[in-house]
Amino acid sequence: MLRTTLFAAAFALAATATSAATVIIDQGPLAGASANGIDSFKSIPYAAPPTGDLRWRAPQTGPRWITPRDATAFGPICPQHATEGLIARANLPQSEDCLTLNLWTPGGRKLPVMVWIYGGGFTQGGASVPRYDGTALARRGVVLVTFNYRVGRLGFFPHPALADADFGLLDQIAALQWVKRNIAAFGGDPGNVTIYGESAGGVSVDMLMSSPLAKGLFAKAIAESGGLFDPTTKIEDARKGALDFATRLGAKDVAALRAASVDAILKADDDDDGPVVDGKAILEDPRDAFAAGHQAKVPYLTGTNSAEGAMLGTQNADWLTKPLGDRLAAVRKLYDTASDAEFAQLLFNDRFMAGPTDQLARAAAPRAPAYVYRFGFLNARAHMRGETGVPHGGEMVFVWGFGDLAAFAPPQDTAMSDTMQRYWTNFARTGDPNGEGLPAWPRFEGAHPQTLVIDDKTVPVADFRKAQFDALSPARTPVP
Repeated sequence: MLRTTLFAAAFALAATATSAATVIIDQGPLAGASANGIDSFKSIPYAAPPTGDLRWRAPQTGPRWITPRDATAFGPICPQHATEGLIARANLPQSEDCLTLNLWTPGGRKLPVMVWIYGGGFTQGGASVPRYDGTALARRGVVLVTFNYRVGRLGFFPHPALADADFGLLDQIAALQWVKRNIAAFGGDPGNVTIYGESAGGVSVDMLMSSPLAKGLFAKAIAESGGLFDPTTKIEDARKGALDFATRLGAKDVAALRAASVDAILKADDDDDGPVVDGKAILEDPRDAFAAGHQAKVPYLTGTNSAEGAMLGTQNADWLTKPLGDRLAAVRKLYDTASDAEFAQLLFNDRFMAGPTDQLARAAAPRAPAYVYRFGFLNARAHMRGETGVPHGGEMVFVWGFGDLAAFAPPQDTAMSDTMQRYWTNFARTGDPNGEGLPAWPRFEGAHPQTLVIDDKTVPVADFRKAQFDALSPARTPVP
């Protein structure tokens, strides 16, 4: 019995052991790792470190090397206030030298490529969060890429003395340019790149679709819980906030700004920053770009979760209801099964997340295939906690997979993860999420477009929540 146990342990160890994987890119040779049929390469610099004189500049050409560069460990994430969520729990190292990317590949030729853009409100996030391990998706036959981009004031700073403002978006574009140049070396097809992201990453996807600088860098797009719900700030309206930040920092000119310590920058940053319409990366509000047909004409998959409004918690919801004015009673009737607290959360869902997503899809659909989802499947832990809907970000574990915990997940959860991964990778492969054995997902088109409601039973629903969306569309109040 002991011998059998030792043999089984040795076999398991051998099965998960890693070996070297090598590849040559335009910067030099890389030495990554190979495990269970997947090669991985981490902390590859796609641009020069944005430090010193390169702080608050557009990303510059990355370094080159001659001897094989070690690519077996993640690099640091970009500096930020890591106070909550995935980043705080992961406790990842930080550094301004953070413009790196990671990828996983099953090997082959002309494979579809998926490039992930993380969320975090443009103030937090990192590509090395354990949840963003690309192994499971790579096993589906795609090359999976994650990358860091600058966040907070280091990433978005519309100071009038600087040549640019949306440095984080410029980082995203530089990463996609790197993919275009190098992904064939890893078996990927540079002509079949899908960008996808969640929350601020989903917003980034919509912004990249609207950006002339990203033209030709991707062929498909997936926006998870993006919610482009209010106008993107114009750069002239954001100048005062940038100047106030410089005053708090005690910096009288650009040289002083670039000489300041990262700690001082984080201390002075109030996290009241994000992309602006700068006339370069973003020429116009992305909602206007979609409405006018100026966005990239590529297959577009987008959607939200059933309880995005849970992020409100128990805060006072007057700011949600007051803009409705004398229409409040009529709107309230559309939610007649909800308590006041539930009404506030559903109102947030429809006003700030699902409604704007529906609006963007309606604008995109006449020009390229569009697919819309509503994710409402509750996993086993959510049922145990008595939750009634899927909160913001709750779909991600099913898209990325359960990793080392997959063997312990209930069958219904792993089945849903299989469904979501197949939808996402089918879309990356062909521009159509449908496949054998999957519930049919109709295109979002026609007089009564259908949204795929993904739940215990997954079915398409025509004119999903149209009455609520139509009733709320005149109420354009900002989130406090």
